[in-house]
Amino acid sequence: ELRQKVFEITGRKPCEKWVKRFLNKNPSISPYNTRPLDPKRARAFNSCTVNGFFDLLEKVIIDYEIPMENIYNTDEKGLQLGGGRRSSLIQRIYETGSKDRYILKGDSLTLITIIEAVCADGTLCPPGIIMPPGATGDWMSVEGLGCFTQSANGWTDNYICHQWFEKCFIPFATTRNTSGKPILLISDGHQSHETPEMRLLAFENLVILLSLPPKTTHKLQPLDVGVFGPFQRAWTRSCENWAIEQDCVTRYNVVSRYMMARNETITEKIIRDSFKHTGIWPINSNVFSERDFAPSLTFSTTPSLPTYSP
Repeated sequence: ELRQKVFEITGRKPCEKWVKRFLNKNPSISPYNTRPLDPKRARAFNSCTVNGFFDLLEKVIIDYEIPMENIYNTDEKGLQLGGGRRSSLIQRIYETGSKDRYILKGDSLTLITIIEAVCADGTLCPPGIIMPPGATGDWMSVEGLGCFTQSANGWTDNYICHQWFEKCFIPFATTRNTSGKPILLISDGHQSHETPEMRLLAFENLVILLSLPPKTTHKLQPLDVGVFGPFQRAWTRSCENWAIEQDCVTRYNVVSRYMMARNETITEKIIRDSFKHTGIWPINSNVFSERDFAPSLTFSTTPSLPTYSP
C-alpha cells in the first residue's frame, strides 16, 4: 500500500528495498496488522458524543460524592467450550521443514454466557454463568461463583440479568459500600441492563444505572478494553493445553475451569488499568486524542481543520 501511495504521488513505483529503507529512516512509523472497525462504531465514537458522556459521568460522581470503590462496570461475554475457532499465538517447536504442524484442539462450539462486573478499585464481582439445556457438573461446589442457570440457547435475557443484579451484584456491592454513598453501575445500555424492574430495584438499593453511548464500548467500556481480551487469549491457551493432556473442557467441568482461568488472569492491575485507559477512573476525558476520533471524521458533516500544516 505504501508503494502504491508513492506511485500516486510521484508516478514511479519504488522497489521493495526502497520501502525497507524508508521505514528504517523513519522510526516513528511501523507496519502493523489492521483490525476491522464497524462503520457504525467509527461514526458513533466522536468527540461530541464522548465529551457529553464524560460531562455526565463527572456530574454524577461529583454530585453524589461516589468513591472509587463504588464505581462498577458490567457486561456479558460469550465463551465456547473448545476455546473458540482461533488458535493461540504461542509458537511450538517442530522439526525443521515439517509440514505436519498440528495441535490438538477441542472442537466444541457449545456457547455459554458469562455476566461479569468489575470495580474501579480492582475488585472482581461474583459472576453469573448461563448454559444451554443439558447435563451440568457439580457447579454448586465451585468457590466464588455468583449464580448459575440455564436458558434455551445459553444466552442471557431480561429475567436472568435481573436475577444476577438482585442476587449477586446488589448483595456484593452493598456489603462493600462502607461509605454509604450511592453505587454507580456502568453498562452498554442493552435493554436487559435497564428493565423497569431493574430500575426500581436499583432505586431501592441506592444504585445509579449509567449507560455508555451506543456503539462506543470498544473504547469506553473497561471490560471490553482491558479485561475480556487478555482473558480470552488465556482461555484459548488453556483449552489447547487441556486438549493436549486429553482433558478437554466439557459441560461438566466448564464452570470450575472458567473460574480457575478467571482468577489467574483477571488481576487487580488489569482491572484498574482498564478503568484508567477508558478515562472512567480517574475521570479523564483527555485520555482520547484527535487520532482516536479520526475515523468519525469520515462521517462528519462539520468542517474540521487539520492538526498541523507543512
